[in-house]
Amino acid sequence: MEQPDSGGQIKCRYCRKIWPPEHFRTARGKPSTHCRACLDAKREETRLRRERMGPAGVRAANLWDKYRITVEQYDALRAAQQYRCGICGTHEDDITVILTGRPRLDGTPTARAVRLVVDHCHNSRRVRGLLCNNCNTMIGLSSEDPAILRAGAAYLEASMLQ
Repeated sequence: MEQPDSGGQIKCRYCRKIWPPEHFRTARGKPSTHCRACLDAKREETRLRRERMGPAGVRAANLWDKYRITVEQYDALRAAQQYRCGICGTHEDDITVILTGRPRLDGTPTARAVRLVVDHCHNSRRVRGLLCNNCNTMIGLSSEDPAILRAGAAYLEASMLQ
C-alpha cells in the first residue's frame, strides 16, 4: 500500500485512483495494496476463469501453480505409494475427509476434497510425496524440523513405559 498523502488518501496500485484508507482492506479486514473495487473485480475475474476451466482444469492449475506437477505426476505418485499415506500408511479409501473451508459465495457445494495431499519442502519447493491431512499437518506444525519430530516420538515412547 502506498503511503497516504497529506489528506490521508491512498493511491491504488492497480487502478491508480485515490481513495480513503478504509478502501484498502480485504473482506477479512487485512490491509491491501489494491482498493476494494479492484479486489472485487479480481475476485470476479478469478471466479469466471475457474468456472470456464471446470473442476478438472482448476485441479490441474492448482497442482501446477502450487507444486509444479501435473495431474499425471500426482496420479503416478499415488500409484507408487500404493494409494497410501507416505507416513502412517493409511490407504486413501480409509481416510475420512471432512469438508472444510469457507462456503462458496454462489451457494454451490465445495469440490470433493482429495484424500492424499501433496507434501513439499517450503524452502526448495521440492515435492516429497503424498500424505494424509493429519500427517501433513504434523509435518507443518513441527516446522518441518526432524529434531522436533524425533523429540515428540521419544516423549511418546517414554510415556508408554510408565
